[in-house]
Amino acid sequence: MRAPKAVFFDLDETLAENIIPIQRLFAEMYHQFDAELGIENQETFFTALRHNAATLWGSMFDIARPPEAQFVDCFAESIRATDAVPEAHTMQLAETMFDRFRTLSAGNVRFNDGAVETLASLNQAGFITGIITNGMEQLQLGKIRHLNLEAQVDHVIVSAQARAHKPHARVFEHALRKAGVDAGAAWQVGDNAVNDVAGAIRAGMTGVFYDPSQARLSEAFAELPESPSYVAHHLMEVVNLAQSR
Repeated sequence: MRAPKAVFFDLDETLAENIIPIQRLFAEMYHQFDAELGIENQETFFTALRHNAATLWGSMFDIARPPEAQFVDCFAESIRATDAVPEAHTMQLAETMFDRFRTLSAGNVRFNDGAVETLASLNQAGFITGIITNGMEQLQLGKIRHLNLEAQVDHVIVSAQARAHKPHARVFEHALRKAGVDAGAAWQVGDNAVNDVAGAIRAGMTGVFYDPSQARLSEAFAELPESPSYVAHHLMEVVNLAQSR
């Protein structure tokens, strides 16, 4: 197998992890608006938000409206479900809630063990490094900037830039163009068997499965025709794998 010129990483649950679960983060956001929405309406709000957000993820690229604006619409519909705010104030409150969630989300990440050292070692060894992450630009870039990751990698690719989600090949092709490498010379490292590993392999890249638990491999790929090219239980193993090709 060819030695890589570029090594890309997933962000969430690969290079970084949430400090508190996302459900608690949303609850913390809501509590900052108790006066407007009412503590008693929390479950109604989140039931509506879960429904609206699930629909959004599958359709956000079907229209030209920015995904962030569509997410604000999800907040607005969830506010309406509580019947606690006059319609004239609904959109303003939705925008304020989204801004608050964006701030909370950006600060709710920390590096996984070995992430900084892995990126530094790859950079020092002459590999092109990058991040390929699913999500909305404003939310994902907030996390990346909080961790100062833009200074630690050569390229940052958020799936929304390609108007698709991993595992769609368009996301990986966008990353390859930015890095100026062909698929056969690029690796994608990630914890998600479908989005990261199978998606990368289908795009002609090498897929490296990150499995720090050392217990997910068989279950994660049980129903997939693809299997990872390599498995890493610690991020620093990626450096050794890349240098040994």
